[in-house]
Amino acid sequence: MWRFAANALLFDIAWPLCVLVDSVAVIAVFTLANLFIHLRFVANKPNEWLWILVIWCCGATIDTAVFSSGLLRNDNGSPFPPPWLLLLWVNFATALRYSMFFLQKSAALAAVLGGVFGPFSYWTGAWLNGTVEFQQPVILPVVVLVIIWALFLPFTTWLARRRIFTEASYA
Repeated sequence: MWRFAANALLFDIAWPLCVLVDSVAVIAVFTLANLFIHLRFVANKPNEWLWILVIWCCGATIDTAVFSSGLLRNDNGSPFPPPWLLLLWVNFATALRYSMFFLQKSAALAAVLGGVFGPFSYWTGAWLNGTVEFQQPVILPVVVLVIIWALFLPFTTWLARRRIFTEASYA
């Protein structure tokens, strides 16, 4: 149980840190420390590093598509997500199978919670950070994020149960 509590605490620190701190270096150091603690002390699943890499790649791809489409925009005009958002994906991946394990119990629950809290997280992060803007009218990016997250979170619950992430060796 301590693993879930430690993981939840680290993610509860990671999200506001990634969103509120202006220094990418500080966010990167925290993310690396969180990753080290997670892989060394928290994770008790084989191939956890692969899980984190896959979720990060999915997240980076999703965000790159959303930013390059113009649904979300950086204040610097870049068509790519800001570094703090990409680092947030690493921290999110560490939490997904631990402090957010309850999502694996129901794809419908994951879809509903993803559809609500995924866009809300972007909205709140953009508002607090100030470097990301939603395209106007704001309903379009919100609807797209609802759809993405209502599909993405159940996908991750399915993916979490795949053999490649649950067994140490392959036959």
